[in-house]
Order: sequence, then C-alpha cells, then structure tokens
Amino acid sequence: MILRTDPFRDLRDPFGLLGTTTRPSAMPVDIYRKDEAYLVQMDIPGVVVDSIDVTVRRNVVTVTARPTRPEEASLEILLNERPLGTLTRSIALGEEIDAGAVQADYVDGVLLLHLPVAETSRPRRVTIRHGANEEISA
Repeated sequence: MILRTDPFRDLRDPFGLLGTTTRPSAMPVDIYRKDEAYLVQMDIPGVVVDSIDVTVRRNVVTVTARPTRPEEASLEILLNERPLGTLTRSIALGEEIDAGAVQADYVDGVLLLHLPVAETSRPRRVTIRHGANEEISA
C-alpha cells in the first residue's frame, strides 16, 4: 500500500478549506464548457442569496458567500463541521469572460453561473492574401 503524505499541507491550507481528492473543499465546483460559454455549478448550502457576491475580472471569477447558523441561545452544538465566516473561491478560466453578460442563479444550495466568453477572446478566421508582393518590415 502506498501512502501519500504532504508535509506542507497544513501550511498551505491551515483551516482545511482547499480540499483534497478524499475531502472536498468548502465550496466544491464543477465547470463545463458549452459552445462559447462556461457553465459553473458551485455547492454553497446554507447561504442566503443576498450574502453571495460574484465578481468577474478578465478571466477570473470570484464567488464570496457567508453561511448562516441558527442563533438560538438554547442550542447546544454537538457537531460543527461546516465552516464559519466568509467563504471565497476564485476560478481562473482560460479566456476572458464577457462580464456584462454573466448570469447567476441560486437553486437548492447550488450557485449556477453562465459565463459567456468575450467576443474578443473567441477564435476568428484570418483571411490569407494571395499574390501580395508587399515587403514586410519588422
């Protein structure tokens, strides 16, 4: 049996929020590509929709959310595994996103993002001139 250890794991992730293959992060995500858009599904259970903030800058999408807890004084905590405080997840995508056309929905604890690729980042066909005898200077 092979055991994999990472002696620097606690230095990179002291609160255990980044996740591993056996323990997912606090905000697990699935990313898909469909035509000229990215589709992102991010699990953020226990969050009020007004506490979710989505920002897009070039090709980086950042989601910030704040989970809520019951605030009854009579509650006794028996197990507390869900993270407290503000959760943040940044995802760098391969191409620039059209920030003005991003759509977001929050359904049953899952944030659904539709991130269209900006027109300037989409591939375009280049016309090849034929028979041009112009000199090209550097």
